[in-house]
Amino acid sequence: MINEITFEVNELVDQIDTSIVGTYDSETTQFVSCNTKWARVGKNVTDADENKYTITEISTDEYVTLSPIGHSNEPTNVIYLSNPFWITGTKLATNSEWSKAEKNLMKKTPLIWLLEVIRLRRFGRDSVIEFESDLRMFFLDETNVAQYYTADHRENVVYPMERLCDEFIKVVEANRNYQTIENYDIITFSRFGIERDNGMFQNVLDANLSGVELRITLTKYKENCKC
Repeated sequence: MINEITFEVNELVDQIDTSIVGTYDSETTQFVSCNTKWARVGKNVTDADENKYTITEISTDEYVTLSPIGHSNEPTNVIYLSNPFWITGTKLATNSEWSKAEKNLMKKTPLIWLLEVIRLRRFGRDSVIEFESDLRMFFLDETNVAQYYTADHRENVVYPMERLCDEFIKVVEANRNYQTIENYDIITFSRFGIERDNGMFQNVLDANLSGVELRITLTKYKENCKC
């Protein structure tokens, strides 16, 4: 059953909408949009024709400035952020698998990590609920520990990862197989790691990351339920 939950959460993550809808201003090279989602400076995006661009500037929910990569085409009215990199497991197992998955950090961020062990509640046959599970999920992206102050971490990484977390919540709420989410906890990390007694800072994963933790109770109805 635990494997089934991780599979279902993975399916929900896969449904996150990575598109940003807007219009392109060729004079300013700004892609104007009222919802820039979790876009970040330095990240690559693609358009519907699979042309690639680098984000060189961003004004949240106003515009992103784009620089074409290897071409001179103007983007269509939709651009796509990279799909989040999904992984699940314990801290030790996740660090090992994630470190081996890809050497290029840009290709495995942003990261959505479902932490195991997973707490599960089962219900009897008279209940409309199939299961209820307390989940801990981390939404993380690379950060610059050498140049960023705490406020920089929050503005440039933590806030975009909170936006990515919001998109995941939207997917759950749009799925009638799951109970509407009434409350959840978000914990922010200017730097994602553990501070030791001697003041030294140790990363949980082998990279410099920032982001948020989502603590949520995911409740799924039985498939024959008409709720």
